[in-house]
Amino acid sequence: MSTINNPTVPANDFLGCPIEVGHTVVYPVRRGSKMWMQKASVTRIVQHDRTQPPLLVCLNPAGRRVTIQNLDNCVVVED
Repeated sequence: MSTINNPTVPANDFLGCPIEVGHTVVYPVRRGSKMWMQKASVTRIVQHDRTQPPLLVCLNPAGRRVTIQNLDNCVVVED
């Protein structure tokens, strides 16, 4: 599947703030009945085609790659 280098839809968080590469975001995580907020640093913003919303490719504090698909659930906490 090809990706669009410059997303046609802007990536905005829950509060409507623009998300850019290098920003730190928090997003909800659930494992079983436990839920918590996790920080991640945005490394790429991708859009697979013009009908899809953009996705965030991030690194969490453990160094693992995380893809955030639902941008309505994340918030920018650091620029």
